[in-house]
Amino acid sequence: MLNISSSKAAILVPIANPETATHLVSTAIDLAIDRDLRIELLTVIRVPEQLPLAAGKRLIDTEQDVLNDATELVQDHDIEVTGRIRFARSVASGILTTIDEYDIELTLLGWRGRPRRRDIVLGSHLDQILKNATCDVLVERIDESRKLDSILLPVAGGPNTKLAATVAGALARVHAAELHVVTIRSPTNTSREQKKAEEMQTRIIGNFTGVSVIKQDIIEHPSVTDILIDQSTNYDLMVLGAASSTLFKRSLVGSLPEHVGRESQCPVIITKRYQNARSLMARTVSQTRNRLPLFR
Repeated sequence: MLNISSSKAAILVPIANPETATHLVSTAIDLAIDRDLRIELLTVIRVPEQLPLAAGKRLIDTEQDVLNDATELVQDHDIEVTGRIRFARSVASGILTTIDEYDIELTLLGWRGRPRRRDIVLGSHLDQILKNATCDVLVERIDESRKLDSILLPVAGGPNTKLAATVAGALARVHAAELHVVTIRSPTNTSREQKKAEEMQTRIIGNFTGVSVIKQDIIEHPSVTDILIDQSTNYDLMVLGAASSTLFKRSLVGSLPEHVGRESQCPVIITKRYQNARSLMARTVSQTRNRLPLFR
């Protein structure tokens, strides 16, 4: 295990399956290169309640091989890396404890996009991390392809749009990929709503630097979900911000990103920015005020 002390912010990559580890680590490397991050690789060994945590040591050999391979992949790019094995009662608790102990800025999770089970949104481990992580979280639907020449970035405002744009911009710069920023508006939108959409696109695009090709569109369509799934056939990656949540009803990623993530014809990264109770309360109050009638 390589352990490097650094003042750099870290991206945490929990890995277990060698078939998906390379893909996840490759994405983490891209983000680390662009944002000058260090990478924390983590393997969690689940130990049943009836056994002491130390009993997990007998499983280290198998997991160590996967961790070593991932660590070597990062080192090839001259990026600071730490590899850790943690014993925990659940995978989610092991990841969440690591986030808190090592001041993680961003966590990258893999997702297979399997059909949804009742009461489980993305997966039992992912759901717990999305609910409780004290850092930004990226959920990447694993795909066999690593080609990255074109990226679709749908924007609709909200607290997770900026993080989605940051991730899309980083990947576009590293791969010299074309970035397509798109807003979907309903045929029933007012001229004011259309103007807000145009202003939001202009603001987001104005923040990009070093991206070689940027395209922008505002598409009118009655179903955001259907048009994004249809558009996904034309891109190598889609980066989506999770839907907004409120203080009183905390969704995980929102039904639209979840559905698009499952049905998209290209890989998808869903972004969720960390918000503590104070920031959620402030945003809820702001949204409520915006809905109140004005008295003159």
